[in-house]
This record gives sequence, structure tokens and C-alpha cells, in this order.
Amino acid sequence: MAVLTPAPKMQFFDINGEPLVGGKVYTYEAGTTTPNVTYTDNTGTSPNSNPIILNARGEASIWLGADIYKFKLTDANNVEIWTIDYISAPISGVSPALTGNVTIETASSSPALKITQTGTGLALRVQDEADPDSTPTVVDNQGRLGVGTASPSEKVDISGGDLAFTAAAGTLYAKVTPGAALTDIAAAGARALTFTTNSAERIRITDTGLVGIGKTPSAGVELDVVGDIAASVSVKTDTISELTSAAGVTIDGVLCKDSQVAPANRVITAATAVATTSGTSVNFGSIPSWVKRISIIVNDVSFSASESLAIQIGPSGGVETSGYLGTNVAASGGAVVAYSTDFRTGAFSGTTIRGILTLDNISGNIWILAGNVSVGTSNLFVLAGSKTLAGTLTQVTLKSLGGVNTFTAGSINIFYE
Repeated sequence: MAVLTPAPKMQFFDINGEPLVGGKVYTYEAGTTTPNVTYTDNTGTSPNSNPIILNARGEASIWLGADIYKFKLTDANNVEIWTIDYISAPISGVSPALTGNVTIETASSSPALKITQTGTGLALRVQDEADPDSTPTVVDNQGRLGVGTASPSEKVDISGGDLAFTAAAGTLYAKVTPGAALTDIAAAGARALTFTTNSAERIRITDTGLVGIGKTPSAGVELDVVGDIAASVSVKTDTISELTSAAGVTIDGVLCKDSQVAPANRVITAATAVATTSGTSVNFGSIPSWVKRISIIVNDVSFSASESLAIQIGPSGGVETSGYLGTNVAASGGAVVAYSTDFRTGAFSGTTIRGILTLDNISGNIWILAGNVSVGTSNLFVLAGSKTLAGTLTQVTLKSLGGVNTFTAGSINIFYE
């Protein structure tokens, strides 16, 4: 873009339009009567006299520095012709120093202010009363914005402070606080924090700290996930609870429904062993709903007279006394005995019974029993059967079949998983 050339020499005239021969130009600091230097050429090393004496054509070479000046023009006899204050002239490498409020007002479609920096310096610097300000706001020659730093390293570089987001009324909505140990991204007040991709909300942290992944609008528990959870090493937890009757969790390719994942030292949970030295029955209650297998340990149990050991199971309402499908048989060749009110061994007297009976949940509330028990030193009974309960199994009872003969020795316990 071409520009109009400035006057290469200053020329002044008297009231008649004649060159002001021998006239005088006094130069002062703006707003004062303190003399301020001007120069004879662009080097700024050869000062003019003050006042400057005009030649025979009323001319003088007057080069200004970076300051703002006041000029006073007189004739050769020091008769004042005029005084002009606040004079400045931008030159290469020097910008005018403006005081007071500066307003740039335009109604054009072009930028109201355009700054072009082709050198290595900053394009814009805003600072406080300190000069130089060590924490200015700048735009460098690459267009990077620095807030609190004169050397931004990123497109936006905020140094020594937080990044806040507020409403038009000044209400704080969110804030990012960087730190050496951690960076805090905060939604202020009772507000949720969301993460969105492709115009859809993916993660939401509620104002109470619940995390929802794939949940809209919010989570219902501490971590609420819609979809799969994958772990390259392991998933560690004390319990896995279902949210609906059809829910389940897959771990290492195995569907765990109504199940518990226990710590390494509690893969199998033992109940408290009960001594069978009196009474006619032993009950194990409060069995967790997630249990899928129960092992019954019979340790040297005996009765006061010849008797069979019966096992009954049930939901929270009590053990059930019908609907059993089962048999037992003596391994030595005895007859097969069928039963429908319980699972049972053969009768014995004066000897002890020992062995393991296992209950497995195969589907819903269907339980299968299998096991072997020895009676004394010469008899072995094999048991097998099934039972469909009316509800979730919560208790197991072992008793004398007739309910009359009492326990006299041994102990019984259960292990569940």
C-alpha cells in the first residue's frame, strides 16, 4: 500500500505568507516549558539548537524522538506566532506514547485495529503500572496469547493463575486450577461435570460425586456403566451386585450373576462349626443370596439310637419339607431308598458318620445334591437328589430323620462359594 510522503523539510511562513526568515521554533516536553531535544537527521545523534533558527527560506530539518512535544513558533524578534502542544511523529522502530483514554471507533467491515509484526518482537503487550511488568498479557509474533507471561509457549499460555468460566452476570461456573502435584478441573457449586464427544454426552460426574459412563442424564451409584468393563489385568472388588433381575457381570469371559468376587483369602467362606452333642437338629441360616455351591462337612456325627441323617433346605420363609427327588444306596449292595421330604443317609446305630455332601445351584432356584458318607468302618452310603425351592436359598438344616433321637457326638459345618 502506498502512502503520502511527509514533508522532507519543515517550512514556516509569516502573516503575509512570506517565508519566516530567522524565525525561531522552541521545542518542549508536552504540557510543560521544559526544553526537549530534536535532531538534525534520522540518526538521532546530532541535536538541533533550541530554539531552532529558520534559514532564509523559513526552513529547518526537525527530526523527533519517541517523546511527545510542544512547539512554540516566534519571529526573529521572539514575538509568538503560535504554540501547539502534544505533537508526535511515529518513525521506524519508534511508536508514539499515548496518554489518557484512547478510543478506536469504526463502522467499516475492516478490522478497527490491525497489528502486523514482521520482526521478532511482540505484536501486543499490555502491562500494569510496573515498567517493565513481569506478568503482562501479550500476543507474540506467532499469534500466541500469553496471560501472565511475556513468552507464551502454546497458542494460549496462562501463567501463575487459574482459568475461570463465568456467566454474563459474573457467576462462576467452572474453573481449571493447575498445580505441580495435580490439576483440578472443577464445576463450581451444585453443578455436574460432563464430557461430550460427537455431540453426545459420554461421561457425567454429578455434584455428589457419582460417575456415569454412557449414562444419561446421571449415575445412580458411585460408578454406573452402560456397556462392558474391560481390564487387562484384573477386576478387584468384594461384591458384585446386580441392578435388575436380568443383570450380570462378565469377568474373564464368565457371566457372574448374583455372584460375589471375594478377596484372595476368602474364595470359599466357612460358616461356624456346630458341635453335634445334643439336640435333634442343626440349622445354618443367613446364607448369602449369591451362593452357588454349599459343601456340608459331617465330622464323626452319632445319634443316641439307630437313625438316619436328614438334610432340608429352604428360602427365608423356612426349610421346605416336600418336593425332594432323591435316593440313597449302601455301596455294599443294599437296596435303593427313594425319598421326597428331604435328602437322607441310611440309618445307623452306635457308630459315627463322616463325609462331604455338596449342594449345587444349576439354574434359578434348582439345587442338586450329591455326596458320599461312611458309617462306622464298614458302610458307605451314596446320596443324590434335586430340589426346586420356592425362593432363593438362605438356610440348610441337618437333623435326625425321626426327630426323636438326639445327637451325641461330632460336629457339622458348611462351606459356601
